[in-house]
Amino acid sequence: MTFPRIAEEKENPMEKEKKTNSEFIIDALRTGGELRSPEITQKVAEDSGKNIKIQDIASILAKLSNYEKCDLGFFIRKKKTNKGYTYSLVPEALDLPAEALYDLTRKTGKNRYTLEQIIADHPEVKRHVKASRLKNQAEKEPSKRGRKPAAATRMSKTPTNAHTGAASNENLQTLVTKLLEEVSEQGGLNINVNLTVRFAGPEGGE
Repeated sequence: MTFPRIAEEKENPMEKEKKTNSEFIIDALRTGGELRSPEITQKVAEDSGKNIKIQDIASILAKLSNYEKCDLGFFIRKKKTNKGYTYSLVPEALDLPAEALYDLTRKTGKNRYTLEQIIADHPEVKRHVKASRLKNQAEKEPSKRGRKPAAATRMSKTPTNAHTGAASNENLQTLVTKLLEEVSEQGGLNINVNLTVRFAGPEGGE
């Protein structure tokens, strides 16, 4: 099988030594065809000049095409045929720079293209990205809405101890008054009552 060469890419002798197998696979997919693992393996072997095992390519393809493990997976179509699975890039991804697609296979790296940056620069690819992925990214940004001011929170939790002492004194006075009234009603009895009452103020003074 022959593969069309992508016009904008220039061959660089040093590129073969620097590229990873994942990047060579992406180069094969950027030709625009629907390729099976053996065909991709052949293309990678030709471009890299290395002896590549189909099992290794199949393992990498399984990861790259899984959007839960790799952001590039949103843009890879995996189709089942009677001869096995074929892999291809969605049409919109064919217009993305190669470096942007390479960076989607990485989790870290300085100045790398992120999925969010690619969507911002190329909004047409957004329809291929799961809404849950976009939502999860948005939730990582802290939100300041809904937080109560600190002063209001402290005021709402202030105890009412200042009123508690006064209420206790009033209850005690009412109890003493009722007791005296009850003793007064027992006029036929000679009852001598010695009553000592101490009122404790809010700060423990007598």
